[in-house]
Amino acid sequence: MTTPGVTVRQTGRIFTSGSADMHRLGNDIIRELVQLGESRLDQVLRPRPAGVYLSVSQADRGKASTGHYRRSVHARYQDLHARIDDGGVVYGPWLERGAGGTRFRGYAQFRRTGQFIQAKVPEISKKVITRYVNKLR
Repeated sequence: MTTPGVTVRQTGRIFTSGSADMHRLGNDIIRELVQLGESRLDQVLRPRPAGVYLSVSQADRGKASTGHYRRSVHARYQDLHARIDDGGVVYGPWLERGAGGTRFRGYAQFRRTGQFIQAKVPEISKKVITRYVNKLR
């Protein structure tokens, strides 16, 4: 079973040209995007009073979530690549996609966060590039 996650990577000649500055620029863009993704996942994976992300016993009155799943979500960086995942939590795929034979379709938070990050790429890239250009002045 696959682990839910979001992968961010820079591709193209500008990032593979060998320039140390371009390499740093690419890594900074990725870090900002991943931090944005981690922040969003941390927000959306918080238990709700209605029981989302809580087991039946935890959703009972007077009991609180342990927050284990939310705390398991972390980013890993490697050169111009990064991945946000749940560290292989056994029930992660079920929370993400649901399971066959049940009506539960999953919450798709990693898929939605990936789409959110993708939409933010131009904005974040422009912000980081502007910061680099201002340093050159």
